[in-house]
Amino acid sequence: MKPSPTNMGQRRPSPYLPLVYPLILVLGSFYSIISPVAFPPPAAPLAAGLASDLNAPSTNYFSGKKNVFNLYFVKIGWFWTTLAFTLLQFTTRPPPANTQKHYVQATLRYLLITLSWYLTTQWFFGPALIDRSFTITGGHCEPQFYNEAGLQETLDLKFISSGPACKSAGGNWRGGYDISGHVFMLVLSSAFLLYELYIADRHSSHPSVSPQAAARLAHDMTEEERKAVGGWESEWIATVRVWSRYFLYLVVILDLWMLMMTAIWFHTWLEKVSGLILAGSTVWGTYFLGDIAEGWKTIVGGL
Repeated sequence: MKPSPTNMGQRRPSPYLPLVYPLILVLGSFYSIISPVAFPPPAAPLAAGLASDLNAPSTNYFSGKKNVFNLYFVKIGWFWTTLAFTLLQFTTRPPPANTQKHYVQATLRYLLITLSWYLTTQWFFGPALIDRSFTITGGHCEPQFYNEAGLQETLDLKFISSGPACKSAGGNWRGGYDISGHVFMLVLSSAFLLYELYIADRHSSHPSVSPQAAARLAHDMTEEERKAVGGWESEWIATVRVWSRYFLYLVVILDLWMLMMTAIWFHTWLEKVSGLILAGSTVWGTYFLGDIAEGWKTIVGGL
């Protein structure tokens, strides 16, 4: 029996979905402790004044920040998130009576999520929130170059107040509480895309039929037959809809994989949990706040 629109509106994603993120962080952090590769024995001491990690080789491909996934996926992660979201909405087929409402609310949710990402990791009336928390807790930019005597070169970097600016100036961002921007962005991106996929399929003109099934049916239908069953989409559109979802799944899978790599190789446990809490708060405010504030749900929609 085909679900009624009312029943479809009452369906919710699995309540266990958010548990995936702390589970990944726990497994990654546990592996970083028990693995001799991720947690190697102390190396022989270097000359006085030299940082122990100055020339230390990466113990794993993903432990180096120059790995291809970090450079071309995580560092420009919001581009891939935006592209996946755009393709999803481009291939969503809401009923004509609900089309405008669906796209307006989806756009508002995207803007809210993007604003949170921007303020937290890029700019907040100056340095981003994660940079401000780092400097407030005693963090600073210090030189990373050493002279022949092993002494740190005296460069005036103390007035630099953001991590990217520090690295651009040839310094090291050290000494403060460094909320994991990677954890924040990867959790925010994957949860946003999965919830938007759920909403898009729920608002589809044919919510009980998967894009794959629609493509197979459209292949055997004439134009007249498609109109007879309520304007069924063409084979080309159905195929594009399938591949847009494959792309979205790929972005989510890479998000989760790089989240695991971050959990293993970077940040302290508290720094990772802080990034998770910030992302979770944004997702909750966007998709679940409407459960207790009906006016908010009327504006942005939700689950």
